[in-house]
Amino acid sequence: MMVTDLFFYAFAGLIIIGALLSISLKNIFHSALWLIAVLCGVAALFALLGADFLAVAQILTYVGGIMVILLFVIMLSNQVARLPYQWNEQWIPALFISVALGATLYVTFQGAAFGSKAGVSQPTTESIGKLLLTDFLVPFELISIVLLAALIGALYFSQKEESK
Repeated sequence: MMVTDLFFYAFAGLIIIGALLSISLKNIFHSALWLIAVLCGVAALFALLGADFLAVAQILTYVGGIMVILLFVIMLSNQVARLPYQWNEQWIPALFISVALGATLYVTFQGAAFGSKAGVSQPTTESIGKLLLTDFLVPFELISIVLLAALIGALYFSQKEESK
């Protein structure tokens, strides 16, 4: 067994355990922290696969952005950080469907041949950056204008109406 295989299984275990803890803990803050661990584990798997752009984008977008906002919302809300009981009577059908789906995916992927073909180059961060600043410059800038308009609209609608 190679070292990369050990890292893969370690990160996969972190993702599975973190996901289970994220949905089963009663403290919502702890659940959010385990979700951060899951997202970091996914980024580590991207890095192991050589997808450096996706790994960095995963960290910056989800862990650095969305989860920090979620943690601030949890900490700044006046609600008690306790969730109600997480289990209900539908856990048995959900477990059956999950096991059936997992078995189907396992059987399906056993016969699949993964890997890159000879002569096909894998995209890197450099090639993606060149594409964003050459061929896809106009769509990239249009997206930034749409996001700026959404930010301005959110600021406008978040202001309280002045009473007359």
